[in-house]
Amino acid sequence: MARKASGIKCKTIGINMASEMADELEERASSMHLSTSKYCKIIFAEWLQSGRKLKLSEK
Repeated sequence: MARKASGIKCKTIGINMASEMADELEERASSMHLSTSKYCKIIFAEWLQSGRKLKLSEK
């Protein structure tokens, strides 16, 4: 169960991904001495601040 930090407006999300992708994220986070969740938060924050849009298409 996830718990909200007191006094901070936040939400906890979970995602499923291929194990190869998850392994890569864990490896990169570890190399920077960060938790995987902190690393993902940094990646998402930088992407959102960039203003770039993703182009999604079916394979």
